[in-house]
Amino acid sequence: PALYDLPHDSFFTGSESSYYTVSTSLTRRPSRHWCLLAEIVGLQPWPTRPMYTAKDITDRTFLVSFHFDDRTLFPKVLKEGLVGSTICVMYADFHHFFDGQDGVRLEEPKSVTILPLGLEALITVSETVRAGQLTPQICAFCGGSALKKCSLCSTIPYCSKTCQTQAWKTKHKKECIVIQQMKKWNEFDWNRYDGHKGFESSIINSLFKPCVLNLTLFQVSPEDSDHTFCRSIVEQ
Repeated sequence: PALYDLPHDSFFTGSESSYYTVSTSLTRRPSRHWCLLAEIVGLQPWPTRPMYTAKDITDRTFLVSFHFDDRTLFPKVLKEGLVGSTICVMYADFHHFFDGQDGVRLEEPKSVTILPLGLEALITVSETVRAGQLTPQICAFCGGSALKKCSLCSTIPYCSKTCQTQAWKTKHKKECIVIQQMKKWNEFDWNRYDGHKGFESSIINSLFKPCVLNLTLFQVSPEDSDHTFCRSIVEQ
C-alpha cells in the first residue's frame, strides 16, 4: 500500500479494519499480511538515529525513522540506505511525528530489508518475468539458445557460464536478489494472517552484503517456465 493507505499506529478507525482485528480487550492483531515498498531518495541528518526520505508508489515523499532498541545496528542502516534502492517494511503503520512530518517509525529490525533496485525497476523486473518475456530457451545475455538457469534465483536463463558471469556483473547481481524476494512473497496468502512474516535477510543481515557468484547452472526443460510473480505486492 501507499503511505496514506496504511493503518495508523496510535489509534484505530474504520480504515484499520482491513488490516487488523481488535479483541474485546482492545488488543489488535493483523488479519492479513502487507508490505510497504518505498524508494529511498535521501538520507536525513540526525544526531541520535538514522532517517531516510522515501517515496511510495504515488510519488509522495515521507520520513522513515529508525527506532531500533539495538543502536549498534544504526551504522548498518546508514550504510545500506543507498539512494535509489527500495526499503521494504512488513506490517508498516502510518506515524505522525511531533515535528509535523508523516511517515513510518521502524522498531522491529526483522521486519525491514532493502532491495538494490528502485521501485520502477523492481516492478519492471517482476512484470517482465511474470509475463514470460524471459523464456528458458533464450539466453538473457546474448539471446542465444539456453536450457539452463541461474542457480540462485532459478529463473533467468543462460547458455553458458561466460554469459552468466557477464550478466552478473552488468545487471543480474541486483536483479537476482529482487527475484528471490519476490518468489518468497509470491508464496504468501496475503489476505490471511498465518503468523508474522519477516525477512530472512533483514536489515541486520542485509541482502546488500557482497555476493559470491555461484556459477553452477542447472538444466531445465523447455516447459519449465513457471514465472509467477505478483505486481500486486506493491499495492498490498
